[in-house]
Amino acid sequence: MKPTLYLFPNLLDENGSVEAFLPASVATAVSTIDGIIAESEKGARKFLRRFSFPEPKTFRDIPIQLLNEHTQVKQLDELLSPIVKGETWGLVSDCGLPCLADPGSNLVYKARQRGITIETFAGPSSVIYALMLSGLGAQHFTFHGYLAKDEAKRSAQLKTIETRSREDQSTHLCIEAPYRNQKLLTYLLQNLKPETTLCVATDLTLPTQWVMTQTVGSWRKQTLPEIDQRPTVFVFRAN
Repeated sequence: MKPTLYLFPNLLDENGSVEAFLPASVATAVSTIDGIIAESEKGARKFLRRFSFPEPKTFRDIPIQLLNEHTQVKQLDELLSPIVKGETWGLVSDCGLPCLADPGSNLVYKARQRGITIETFAGPSSVIYALMLSGLGAQHFTFHGYLAKDEAKRSAQLKTIETRSREDQSTHLCIEAPYRNQKLLTYLLQNLKPETTLCVATDLTLPTQWVMTQTVGSWRKQTLPEIDQRPTVFVFRAN
């Protein structure tokens, strides 16, 4: 087998079913890896323990290297070194797809430069699922990740995004740390125009999944959902 970097999808619900959300080709590929690159060791072990390996190997025997916001660019070559030497490794996020709202893209770019074979798989993505479920259109969309933390910068950023959305009829998505979801929802409702349409997509693929799309004006007239500590994607489009 040619040395390869596999980009593995991961479940959005840690208690979810692999069979329901991941193709069988993922299990086949995972069984062949020599190591895995992940955001956290805990997340990597949760991912690996869902799969079987040729005896006597178990998920505990798979080496783990970390790639997260603390990883420096100069460390990317070190992460790829085992693959360059002939091994096959995987890249996985704590949930969803690698390289979407995830630092994995820099590693993939570096792997391309090194001529490493890269393979990916279909799988769940909260960003894509929210876009699909929102009903707000995906012909032209932008995922902004986290909005600016500074209040003045965030206000200016949101005004720019809303103006752009109105002018080119584009859809825009953002996320927040789960414990600040309620605060961001309140902020969006205070700062977006009443006619802008906002979708809140929470706990995607979980039994508690909840998605609501309506104008900001309508949101302001109702009791808001409790979304703190619940993974949420915010989708909006100006009218």
